[in-house]
Amino acid sequence: MVNYNTNEQVYNAKGDKSVASQVAAVICVLVQRGLYIAGFSASNELLTIQYTGYNKNKPVWEIDFFEHIFNTDSLFAKKELVTGVFISSDKNLVVPNELYSEDSAVTWLSRIHFIETNDVIYTYPLANEQATYLLATPVSITELVKINFQHAEILPLSIYQFRNDHTGGYHMQLSLSSEQVCITLHSDGQLLWHRVSGYSTAEEIAYIVNNYCQENSIDPTQLNLTCTALSASEFERINELTQYFPALKAGDGRNIAMIWDGAISLAQQLLTCV
Repeated sequence: MVNYNTNEQVYNAKGDKSVASQVAAVICVLVQRGLYIAGFSASNELLTIQYTGYNKNKPVWEIDFFEHIFNTDSLFAKKELVTGVFISSDKNLVVPNELYSEDSAVTWLSRIHFIETNDVIYTYPLANEQATYLLATPVSITELVKINFQHAEILPLSIYQFRNDHTGGYHMQLSLSSEQVCITLHSDGQLLWHRVSGYSTAEEIAYIVNNYCQENSIDPTQLNLTCTALSASEFERINELTQYFPALKAGDGRNIAMIWDGAISLAQQLLTCV
């Protein structure tokens, strides 16, 4: 792993380094050049979060990196405990059910995004949105997940953002990894916008949001903004975002006060999806 110049971070809810023995359920998130793992007790109490990312001089989806962690991390010692694997991809599309047909939807996705020959396309029903979500990911990654976690459901990272229970006003949800931001906007409970985009600075995220608001005559000060994150490293970006959006909250609606608050709220919301 040294050759990957990895960034490894660990959060233990009780400060106990031996929490792996107490873990009864595990979820993980695969993002570009990174892997997020959360372990829960039998009563669904969050016990630990681990995040490992690798240097940008390596491919976006380096299969050896993910395979190594799947085979060596203590939270994966009992692979049957992994209940959900979430994947982030900017190659996605939301299609209203009244317009959806499998062949046409795949054609639309291919026209919008460059779908490589080694990509596989998954579809997920979005009951709350009366729509279908399409996601394209490298087949090598999804096959690796299937081999290692036969009891786990494979889902898009953004799936929790479509379980929207905010019915009043504009509600925007952000999820930050080191390289991408996932944005979903609802108005009075109706889906308006979904986008997964690369970014380098908080200013770029603010520009994406404000530009959409300007084009659609939305006052950005009226947004109810919540944010989750993949690791403690995104805390700095979240703090910078509050310069543009002072009312920004964690994904669970609480103030973001500690470096792990974004990652903790992500774990709690993803657990409800499996």
